[in-house]
Amino acid sequence: MRNLVYKELGLSINKFFYILPIILGALFFIPGWIFLLVFYYFFWITVPQVYGSYLAQGDYNFMSVLPIKRKDIATSKVYAIFILEGLHMLFGVIFGLIHVWIFGSWNFFFDINLAFFGVGFLLFGVFNISFLPQYFKTSHFFGKPLIFASITTLIFGFVFEFGVAKYQFMRNVFEGSIRSQSIVFVITTILGIGLSILALKISQRRMMEIDL
Repeated sequence: MRNLVYKELGLSINKFFYILPIILGALFFIPGWIFLLVFYYFFWITVPQVYGSYLAQGDYNFMSVLPIKRKDIATSKVYAIFILEGLHMLFGVIFGLIHVWIFGSWNFFFDINLAFFGVGFLLFGVFNISFLPQYFKTSHFFGKPLIFASITTLIFGFVFEFGVAKYQFMRNVFEGSIRSQSIVFVITTILGIGLSILALKISQRRMMEIDL
């Protein structure tokens, strides 16, 4: 399994996508912006490019002749996406903290705070459960699953961004005391991780059912 993950990170995925989280993280320096959009660029740029390259390279045709389990093929590809998501979150935290240090945490939309990053974890979880199980129905066609996941995550993000800007009770919960922010962070992070694990399990099962 480790070698398959190395293969994904070293051969299948272009090195540019390890630099992209730093480039996108710099968007946190825009004052008064909708900062959840930083994470959406992963869905809109990285994911279609990575999964498109699988088709262009004939990746599954190559892996299907190797003496490896189909379950491990799905697992390695999902782990690779999780790692890329982790990089986007890591640099989001770094640049977000720098933003708070320079500009302060207040924002018309969702403030950059502990709850914000918890919602970010949940955003990735929502994307994973929306995209990965649908994609691994065929392991080839990513267009419809990506459109479905993009719409789902846009609705998710709109609820939080609009809600915090419009309703005081949501602002009190998500931008209130450090205690309330910590509770939100813990709950949303656990939910995000749980959805991602569930997406992995479903993807593994569906990979076993298809004909490569």
